[in-house]
Amino acid sequence: MSKVASILRCTCPKCRKGRLFTSRNPYAFKGGLDMPDHCPVCHQDFKIEPGFYIGALWTSFPIVIILMALISLLLLVYFKMEMNWFFVTLAIILFLLQPIIIRLGRSIWIHLFVAYDPDAENK
Repeated sequence: MSKVASILRCTCPKCRKGRLFTSRNPYAFKGGLDMPDHCPVCHQDFKIEPGFYIGALWTSFPIVIILMALISLLLLVYFKMEMNWFFVTLAIILFLLQPIIIRLGRSIWIHLFVAYDPDAENK
């Protein structure tokens, strides 16, 4: 699996097989953003240091900006939406996408710091 596919699927950056999140559903009220302490396949530590995932805010921000730009173009150019409705619609869409954005931000962040090891599960 490629690095991009591993990021999008939210799998372990080291073995690219174990899941980063305990629940497959990002919208689960309980545990939607919970992560195990380590990878169930290769035992890579997911809690690298206290506050590690605060840095994921830096990877989530560009995701939000890109989504805002694409959604804005769609709503304003294609649907020719009025400004009042545009801001309400944009806010609702981004609010609903927030759990997915947080997961992607964390996945990108850990992939920046942990290298892929094709033999990780055999160790």
